[in-house]
Parts: sequence; C-alpha cells; structure tokens
Amino acid sequence: MTTNTTRDAAVADGSRQTTGARGTSVVLQNLNRAFGVTKALDGLSIEMAPGELVALLGPSGCGKTTALRIVAGFETADTGSVLVDGKDISHVPANRRDMGMVFQSYSLFPNMSALDNVGFGLRMRKMGPAQRRRRAGELLDMVGLSPQARQFPHQLSGGQQQRVALARALAIEPRVLLLDEPLSALDAKVRLQLREQIRTLQQRLGTTTLFVTHDQEEALSMADRVGVMRQGRLEQIAAPDELYDHPATAFVAEFVGVMNRIPGELAADGTVTVLGRTVQVQDQGGQGDEDGQERPSAGPVDVLIRPEGLTMQVIEHGNGIVTTRTFLGSVTRVAVLLSGDVTVQIDKPSSEAAALAPGTSVSVTVPPEPVLIAPRQ
Repeated sequence: MTTNTTRDAAVADGSRQTTGARGTSVVLQNLNRAFGVTKALDGLSIEMAPGELVALLGPSGCGKTTALRIVAGFETADTGSVLVDGKDISHVPANRRDMGMVFQSYSLFPNMSALDNVGFGLRMRKMGPAQRRRRAGELLDMVGLSPQARQFPHQLSGGQQQRVALARALAIEPRVLLLDEPLSALDAKVRLQLREQIRTLQQRLGTTTLFVTHDQEEALSMADRVGVMRQGRLEQIAAPDELYDHPATAFVAEFVGVMNRIPGELAADGTVTVLGRTVQVQDQGGQGDEDGQERPSAGPVDVLIRPEGLTMQVIEHGNGIVTTRTFLGSVTRVAVLLSGDVTVQIDKPSSEAAALAPGTSVSVTVPPEPVLIAPRQ
C-alpha cells in the first residue's frame, strides 16, 4: 500500500499539526440531488474537521463532482444543507462563499501573466496594486514559480500552469479549498511532485480542503480521510490505512487496491471455509454485498483477500500452480492458478520470488484473521 500510514494514523488519533486548528469546519448534511431520473447524490453526509483534507473517491458518475460543486455554490442541492463553521451557506452565492477552487483544466486567463493570474482574486477584492503584487509574488514563491512570474500560460508547462492555478486559489486565503481532479491531465512524474506539494502547502496553511479524484493512489497518499462513493452514496469514509485494511463493503474492498475473490462456503454460525481453512467473517455493518444488502445466507460465497494477505509455499502436489510473475520493485506479484480455474494474485518479497518460476507447484492458504465476503460471482 503506497500511503504514509504513520501520518495517517496520527491524523486518525487526532494528533494533527497545529496549523489545522486555524481551519474551518465543513458539514455536508443529507445532500440529495437528482438530474431527471438519475440520483447524483442520495443522502450524502460528511463532517470535515478544521484543517482536514478529505478526498472523495469513486468511479465516474458516482456523484463526487456534484458534491464538490454544491459546496462551491455552482450547483444547488434538491434537499440538504452545507454548513461552514456552523452557518448554513446553502443559499449563499458562489462568489460570496470565500472558497478557492482549482479545476482539472487550470482555467487560467491566457492574456495575463502568472503574477497577474495569481493576483486576480485580490484585485477583485480591491487590494492595492503594490500589496497585490507582493502577495501574488509570495504565493508564486511558495509554489516554486518566482522565475516564471512574468510568463503567460502558453509559455508554461501543464504542471506549472496547475501550480499557478493553486497559487491563485490560495492567494485569497480561502476558508475552504476545493480541488476538482486537479492532477488528472498531468504526466505521472509531475502528478507525483504536485500532489506532494499540494499536501505540504495544505498542511502548512491549515486550509480545510475537499479533493475530488478517481485515482486511489492520489486519495490514499494525500488525504487525512478518504470517502468512497458509489451511485450517489457514501460507502465508507475513513483514514487511508483503515480504508485499505478494513473496508466496510465489498465495493470499497475492490475499488481501493487489488482484491482476490476466492470461492468459499459460508456456514450458519458465521464462519466461512476457504482453501481448506475455516475462519470468522468480518463484521460488515450489514453491507456485505455490492448493493448494501445484508450478509449472504449460508452457502457458496466469494471470500475477499488482498494479495499480501495470502500465504504461499513451494510444495509438491499443492493446490496451485504459478502462472506468471510481475516484478514491482521490492515486491513481486505472483499469479497462481487454483483448482476450479480460479487465479489469485499473491505479493512476495522479490528476494523470495526467484524460486517461484511459472509451473511451480505451490500451496496457497488464507490467514486465520476474519475475512470479508460477498455473494458468489
């Protein structure tokens, strides 16, 4: 899992940086929004602590951008409220909400220099020219673009344009920062650099931030908490490590990270037998399957286990055969074909994977810990 679990655990414990205390609380309260017969939001509720960065993660059409636009004031909820520091702003115009927004498409003014783009919001707030230039210069310096202050957007790279857009949003010292897939148009290396910079600036300034993305790696590496959405509903919101290690539903488990589905047999006593071992079923909060229904009744089910959760050893006449190996650096992902034509992915330290050539007979087992289940596919 590619996330800073130490930082995330500290946030989960409430031991966040002191800058966070300067932020603003944001509450999304039972938001509903429909476009015709399509429900974009279905009772969405989220409470954001002052200075917190929350990422909304989910597939296209799940409602995450609609939620962001309602917070920004660009959309109006059919029912429900948006509260900022306890005040209902649901009917406050977007230009009076004191929020900064960074779009996927940068949205810079092409006829303005980087410095003037950053200072635009300050000019709208009637700040004097000298003070405006000084403040815009400070923000450009903060995002590492002082040398490009006099350049126009067409003279900047995509990553530089996005940093100008970020500086422009922060220049007005917004109570809330809204990020709408700001990194999706950038190449992988620039995306990595910029997400680290955004996170560093957000922590330094203590600005409460709502970040929308469909990229799980971005969400897990940047956010204090991640909310996974599906069909307008919030499936789970939790710290990144908790979301990964203890998903509440099968949808969350399979959307965040890689997950194996292995046939098992559920017993009436709440245990499941899989790969020859009987283990307890994880408490899934009444949301055991993809549709949020109750846990499947006794009988055939799929058991969900992550690649690092399976154990494997070379043994003659085992229950699986190695088919492929994929080198991922310190870890190698090994594909194993089990009986019943089921293939599972197993992560092994690369130093131990050399003996696992395709065709090797292995024994695959599950750990004794409780597991997540879903209806058989």
